[in-house]
Amino acid sequence: MKKAELLVIGGGPGGYVAAIKAAKLGKKVTIIEKENLGGTCLNWGCIPTKSLLRNAEIISHLYDGDNFGFELDTTTIRLSYKKAQKRSREVSAQLVRGIEYLMKKNGITVINDEATFISQKSVQLKNTGEQIDADYIIIAAGARPNHLNNVETSSDYYLDSKKALQLNKAPKNVVIIGAGAIGMEFATVWRAYGADVTVVEMLPRVLPNEDEDVSEEAYKGYVKAGIKILTDTKVRNVESQGDSTKITIVSTEVEKTLECEYLLASVGIRPNSDKLGIEKAGIKLNERGYIIVDYKMRTNVSGIYAIGDITGKLALAHAASAQGIIAAKGIAGKQTEPIIYENIPKCTYGHLETASAGLTERQANERGLDIKIGKFPFIANGKAIAYGATEGFIKVIAEKKYGEILGVHMVGAHVTEMIASASGLLSLECTLDELSNIIHPHPTMSEAIMEASHVAESMGIHI
Repeated sequence: MKKAELLVIGGGPGGYVAAIKAAKLGKKVTIIEKENLGGTCLNWGCIPTKSLLRNAEIISHLYDGDNFGFELDTTTIRLSYKKAQKRSREVSAQLVRGIEYLMKKNGITVINDEATFISQKSVQLKNTGEQIDADYIIIAAGARPNHLNNVETSSDYYLDSKKALQLNKAPKNVVIIGAGAIGMEFATVWRAYGADVTVVEMLPRVLPNEDEDVSEEAYKGYVKAGIKILTDTKVRNVESQGDSTKITIVSTEVEKTLECEYLLASVGIRPNSDKLGIEKAGIKLNERGYIIVDYKMRTNVSGIYAIGDITGKLALAHAASAQGIIAAKGIAGKQTEPIIYENIPKCTYGHLETASAGLTERQANERGLDIKIGKFPFIANGKAIAYGATEGFIKVIAEKKYGEILGVHMVGAHVTEMIASASGLLSLECTLDELSNIIHPHPTMSEAIMEASHVAESMGIHI
């Protein structure tokens, strides 16, 4: 039997960040990870998809030579998705090695195994059978993709996000179920490599969690890129016949059949709480199987914390990392501040990037808030025009009486690089007047944030 001061279960962006923070605060840390450090995000999510999206972006520029003063015989361009996929795996591997180095640098013991609880403060390792007792435990075991009901998920035609990243050739014809971030990012990549892409979404719009104006603009961009999108549409049946898969869909009671080579299911996640023997530790779950935590990431069991996707708070890597730091600081006896989850930036890296923080217009109205809105289009922004990236806009939502900023929503090129500043504005309870007085560098696309605040005050300068 081994003894650990702090045991972290799961080495994703929540777990490994918590481990490093705790080690820097003087704790002796052991981390258990069943696969590779970095978790889903680094190995099978955020990082490899961004690598593929970079390839897709370059390809789109190659076919836009007329606007940038060069000529290419595009019929002779040979695209290698296999090489793009190989690069995405190499990028992930490089970052995994970096995290392994950080574990050694911070004196963290890494165990490559699976852990299940055998009592409140004890776990057993699956491969060795060894028992580890711990003073503190942080559960960072993450989540896994949901699957479509009544579909054979082991079939070659059926893809989830992990299987999709293992393809070394782009699909010729693919149907994507779910128009959230994952679905639209894969749609962007595969369309750039010539795939016939159809996205099916049961809700009325793409990226349904975004502000409605942002969703509408993003939809136009995806359609312009040649992606077919069917909203208000449900999957009724899936049937595989040889090399072809038939998907029966229904929309407003009109039924039709789609044929494809692959089907990608991008329909949310489920927590891995059912794989940990949680009941033996007496840890409470909610009705959906997520671990219940307070604002300090504490479960109902003293000394046991939970962070990341398994808490069901917000399934984003940076949210998990922030939770991990809070848990580590709490264990070390340091003061922590609660997370305001609605102010955490949310990003989609598709054909047109989207990024948001704070309340949408609908959410503000549903709360009965008296609001004013400023929207500034990139077509009026000098840097965007110079870059040939004029699609999209920045939208600022503020409370009327004092002008406090409630939400910032962006759609367009590079907006995922700008949203952090907007999130900071929300955290600092910044007003429109204060934002309008922040001098932004020119020419930059970020100027549009300031310009949107002018518009909200009916004092627009460049529009």
